[in-house]
Amino acid sequence: MFRKSTGLSFFTAILLGAAHVSGQPSAADKAVADKLFDEGRAMLDQNRLPEACLKFAESDRYDPSVGTRLNLGDCHERQGKTASAYGHFGDAARLARERGDKSREAVAEERRQALEKKLSRIRITARPGAAGLEVLLDGKVLGAAVFGTALPVDPGSHVVEARAPGRSGFHEEKVVPAGPATVEVVIPELGAVAPAEKKDAVEARETRWSTLRGVGFATGIAGVVGIGVGAGFGAAALQKNAASKEKCDAGDPTRCSPEGYSLRNAAGFSADVSTVLLGIGGGVLATGIVLFVVGGNEPAALAERAWVVPVVGRGSFGVSAGMEF
Repeated sequence: MFRKSTGLSFFTAILLGAAHVSGQPSAADKAVADKLFDEGRAMLDQNRLPEACLKFAESDRYDPSVGTRLNLGDCHERQGKTASAYGHFGDAARLARERGDKSREAVAEERRQALEKKLSRIRITARPGAAGLEVLLDGKVLGAAVFGTALPVDPGSHVVEARAPGRSGFHEEKVVPAGPATVEVVIPELGAVAPAEKKDAVEARETRWSTLRGVGFATGIAGVVGIGVGAGFGAAALQKNAASKEKCDAGDPTRCSPEGYSLRNAAGFSADVSTVLLGIGGGVLATGIVLFVVGGNEPAALAERAWVVPVVGRGSFGVSAGMEF
């Protein structure tokens, strides 16, 4: 229906020589635009509307022309996308006016005015008041100036949303029929939302005993074991001493049989070991308590594994300690 034409441009620029305008399509761009335009025309004649509309849109991107925009408007009108077609005819009229193409300007305006009577529209009304209120139509933020204006839209489903800081949101989907038709959407006052409880800036990390506290605990256990072993040697000393008395003269305790002397010596040794172990165990226990209290906790990821194992042998006592990093 509409042929692509470069037309005559009546720009009043009197320059010496030819001037290159920044952003002006190159010869290659125009060649691509012409090819896409021809393919779009062929598809339009075959009633392949979605493909034809895409071809015209891409052609116009390479080299905007009045003819391309007229064909794009015609293509969308055939699809029933009246608002899109209305917009393209308006673009064609403006471009034709800029280029002094009065005949095509008249055609574009005529098509545009004919569509105006068939437009589907949506009118959004929002109550002012909520600070920072944003209203969106199909994901696009609307300015406050459009509230109350019947906005041209293509027939079909459209989503209206509203949001504001500290307020509950609004979401409504409306199906706008083929025009002439106007659908009303009233955005109610958005309710206040209770502020969420503030969380600590840094969430508490899982903790475990620090290495020092673990060493203190193990040391304390070693101290308790030492005291227990010392007490055992003390009890053995008492038993051996009592048994030795049965092998000695009641009137003269220094006079004993060989077995009595052996029992008395063993009782003395056990008593000495008991004294040493009780002293060491008490000291180790006290040290463990101090380390446990001072050590505290630390983040689980930073903790090392440490151990302290009491070692008790015949006539000896000690601890084995280690740490794994």
